[in-house]
Amino acid sequence: MKQFVSIFLPMLFLSLTGTAQFTANMRNVQSGHTVEYRVYSDLNQYRYETSQDGMNLVIIVKPDQNQTYVILPDQKFIHKTTCDGMMSRMNDPVQSLEAVKEAGEVVSTASVQYEGYDCTKEDIHMNNEPAFTSWFSPGLNFPLKIVNHLADETYMEVSGIQSWDPNPELFSLPGGYTEVDEQMRPVVPEPPAPEKWTEKEFTGTLEGTFHRGERILFTVVSREYHKLSYSNQGEGPAKVVRRIIRNGKELPDNEQGPVKYRTTRLHPGEKKNLTLDWEVGDIIELAVHEGSMQISVSPEK
Repeated sequence: MKQFVSIFLPMLFLSLTGTAQFTANMRNVQSGHTVEYRVYSDLNQYRYETSQDGMNLVIIVKPDQNQTYVILPDQKFIHKTTCDGMMSRMNDPVQSLEAVKEAGEVVSTASVQYEGYDCTKEDIHMNNEPAFTSWFSPGLNFPLKIVNHLADETYMEVSGIQSWDPNPELFSLPGGYTEVDEQMRPVVPEPPAPEKWTEKEFTGTLEGTFHRGERILFTVVSREYHKLSYSNQGEGPAKVVRRIIRNGKELPDNEQGPVKYRTTRLHPGEKKNLTLDWEVGDIIELAVHEGSMQISVSPEK
């Protein structure tokens, strides 16, 4: 009996500390509200299965491809987004953690054991205040626990970890599904960018309805916050891309933001208001790539 125990214990230790493809339970708690997930991972990608408000939900995350797929099997809907997209981070605590790490700072790390697994414990701060703490298992390539210090009773924890032989079909996208946007509306494909542009210049303020292929050049004449308003009163989607030209050159993305955050695409009846800080002499380019958009710009009083 003693010989059996001496052989068995090292094998168990290796299974906990080594690399393993796994399936497990995951509890995701947000402000005291608990949602139970089933997790499947082949170390490079992972899949969640859950039910929220009576709706079955499948989330497939492929970090190497920066792709997340939110699938509603009962409705035969699929939403495709990047890992840093809103729908991805809303449904995946792992990608929420990645967002905080990008915006904040890892202030301490330690090698610890959690539930018998070798983990790296990281404390992440934002604005010099504790934000998240995570316990990441390199062997599983997955965090086993995440605590959000920015909200009460908000955390994620993994339990019941078991090794498994991955089924590739679990990471394949289903056929015959309707692609939908973040509001579960059927996706309307975007047209290519216009081949020709017509420029219209404005100074100080602007207001009007502008159409695909029109490029607005708005010159800022006062050093104050400006309100930029979009309204789509047309029959189809409308899209505008914004950029800032200063001293004859477009500002880099780290000053004006990535293009995806400067792009506004609205469906009929939708509106959007932005408050923006520009400098005197800036030229704000508003290029209408699709449809017709009502646009107004004025200093905020």
